[in-house]
Amino acid sequence: MGQSPYSTTSEIFATGGEGYLKEDHTPSTLPERREEILKLRRSLKPAARGVGAENAFLSGKAGQGKTAAAKAELAELEAFAAAEDLELTTVLFSCEGISSSYTLACGLCEELGGPNPNGHPMQKVLDHLWAAMNDVGGTIIIVLDEIDNLGTDDKILYSLPRARDKDYVNDDVYPSVIGISNDLQWRDNLDPAAKDSLYDDSIFFAPYDANDLRDILSRRASKAFHDTDLVYEGPDGDRFSISVDLGGDDESLDAAFEAKGIDRTACTLQGVESSVLSEDVIPLCAAYAAQDKGSARQAIKYLRKAAAIAESEDSPTVLGDHVRLAQDEAEREAIIEGMEQLTTQGHLALAAVTILELANESDVRTRDVYDVYKSLTNDIDADQLAQRRMRDHLIELDMLSIIRARKSASGSVGGEAYTFELRVEPSTALDVLEAVSRFDDVDFNTMTQNWLRE
Repeated sequence: MGQSPYSTTSEIFATGGEGYLKEDHTPSTLPERREEILKLRRSLKPAARGVGAENAFLSGKAGQGKTAAAKAELAELEAFAAAEDLELTTVLFSCEGISSSYTLACGLCEELGGPNPNGHPMQKVLDHLWAAMNDVGGTIIIVLDEIDNLGTDDKILYSLPRARDKDYVNDDVYPSVIGISNDLQWRDNLDPAAKDSLYDDSIFFAPYDANDLRDILSRRASKAFHDTDLVYEGPDGDRFSISVDLGGDDESLDAAFEAKGIDRTACTLQGVESSVLSEDVIPLCAAYAAQDKGSARQAIKYLRKAAAIAESEDSPTVLGDHVRLAQDEAEREAIIEGMEQLTTQGHLALAAVTILELANESDVRTRDVYDVYKSLTNDIDADQLAQRRMRDHLIELDMLSIIRARKSASGSVGGEAYTFELRVEPSTALDVLEAVSRFDDVDFNTMTQNWLRE
């Protein structure tokens, strides 16, 4: 048997270090979100005095630290409650895949230790929820991550915050809700009564800038990679390096400062000193992510992919070129995911452009795409939109960077005219389309040949 391409060790990643670049890693502190955490702390402080926390709404785009901030601050509160022997229960519930108050209420019953009342009428389900809360007692803080998945079904969001006022729960029960959403407009669509009762405090997480992302990446890198230390500047302007143990999280960094006898709060993080990362790697990852979404998750993904690419090339050092390759790869993955999640009409519009491009046609006009589109709708027995509505779907594909829409001279009736071409490889688009079950009976090769003949 030849030598395996797999290994238990890495020349780039520290042992156990890759976990610090995974999406499920939650840091214990978020220095870049100090102001937002202080606002959340104000909402939670009443719970430390036994009168229940305020309701709060955390909003901002994905990758801005909303969930991590909630977890970190609730951990602080839980530690305090345990030391003071306070009755406190926290529930972190993801609403991914939850589209109704009914399903959410059933899930919360289980999370609180009660039976799942699925199958009962809504009012009975809520009765089970109140009974579960009464059994738990004390302060109950429910964190609803991705709360916008509920849409406009806000019955439970109206009922939960008013459970005490309406005597749904006992006098010793103090429920509150922290909603977390990536959709900045979702809250505005709630019923005014639900909106007013649910959110006492609203906390917005603005996108990270390049400096924030550089610091986040530096802290992660110091644990993820071999021979990588943090570099700080002290109040006197002197620079010094700090080595961080993998065993802890932020506590290990505090311990390193204490060992040096230096006040960490008086120092400024400058970056990293590393034998496996070139100087431009972290600034480049931070810049790419800041220019796009300002997302820490995205920046960390670039860094993880760049290191993996370097390792696959047997390179002892992660270079800027590896970051560029990582960004290109991540963009392709995002576009493919966007194609996979299109509606049927979106897939039909994409398929029509793809077939024409496979038939060596490029910069095709709307009416050309529409001819192929009509043929496809007949093949899969789908609703056939008017040409203008089909063109709207093509414009949406342009916004998703899947195809390129160019305005040309005015159309025959004086309206806007467009030409379209793929921004992705036709083979990539075809792979996605052939995986769509609605297209199981479509022979793309035959259709392409038909348009070649025409």
